[in-house]
Amino acid sequence: MAFTSMQSDGPELRRYLGWATLPLLLGLVLSSFAFAYWYFVSAQNIRGVQEIRQLSVTGEGKVAVKPDIALFNASVLTQAKKVGDAQAENTKRSNAVMAFLKSKGVEERDIKTVGYSVYPQYTYPEPPCYPGAPCSVRSSAKTPEIASYDVRHTIEIKIRNLDLVDDLLEGIVSSGANEVGSINFTFDKPEAVHAEARKKAIEDAKMKAETIARDMGVKLKRITGFSESGGGYPIFAYSAKAGIGGGTGGGDVATPEVSAGEQEIISNVTIMYEFR
Repeated sequence: MAFTSMQSDGPELRRYLGWATLPLLLGLVLSSFAFAYWYFVSAQNIRGVQEIRQLSVTGEGKVAVKPDIALFNASVLTQAKKVGDAQAENTKRSNAVMAFLKSKGVEERDIKTVGYSVYPQYTYPEPPCYPGAPCSVRSSAKTPEIASYDVRHTIEIKIRNLDLVDDLLEGIVSSGANEVGSINFTFDKPEAVHAEARKKAIEDAKMKAETIARDMGVKLKRITGFSESGGGYPIFAYSAKAGIGGGTGGGDVATPEVSAGEQEIISNVTIMYEFR
C-alpha cells in the first residue's frame, strides 16, 4: 500500500519541483544579463579613459626689477641706575629720531614700533677669599643686586624714496639711535611683479607644448591641469652698527653707501594639455 501511494504521488511531486525551479532559472538568466551589461559599460568607460591622452609641459618666467621700498630696524638703547631715568632718556632720544624721520618726509604710517623692553642688569657679590679656596666661586647665600636698567626701543622704518636711504641711515644715528639692523629692499606691490613673471612662464609653457605637439603630429585640445611654483631672490644690504655702547648721538657719523640693485622674480608653471 505504501509503494502504491508513492507511485501515485510521483507526477504531483515532479510538477511541484518544476514550478519551484522556475524562479531560480529566471534569476540566473537575469543575473547573467546584468553582469553582461555591467561588463559592457565598464569596458566602454575604460576605453574612454584610455583614449584621453595628456601632455605635461613646464615653463619658466623671469622678471628683473629694481625694488621700490626699503625696510630696516633702528633701536635706541639707554642705561641708567634707575628705571625711570633710563626710560626718560630713551623717550627723549626716540622722539628725536621720530622727529628727524618726519622732517625728511617719512610718513607716520611708515614708522612702526616693533619692540620695547626693560631689562635689569645684576651684580653678584663675591665671597671672601680663604687660603686653599678659589676666590672666583660666587656665594650662593647672597642674592644678586640690580645695578642698572637697560631700556631698548626698536622701530621699523619703511622708506619709499630710495634716494634718501643713505641720508636717513646717517641721520637717525646722529639723532639718537645706536643700533641699526639690516636693510631689506623689496616691493610695495609684489603681486604685480609676480603676475608678470607668471605670464612669461605660461607663454613659455605654451610655446613648448605647441612645438612638441607639432613634432608628434598631434593636436592640442583643452587644458586639464595647472600648477605654479617659484619666488624671488631677496636683496639685503647691510649697514654697520653705529654708536653702540651708550652713545648720545648728535655727532658726525659716517655710514657706508647702500644700493638696492635689482631683484629677480621667478615663476615656474606646469600645464597639462589633452591632445588627440
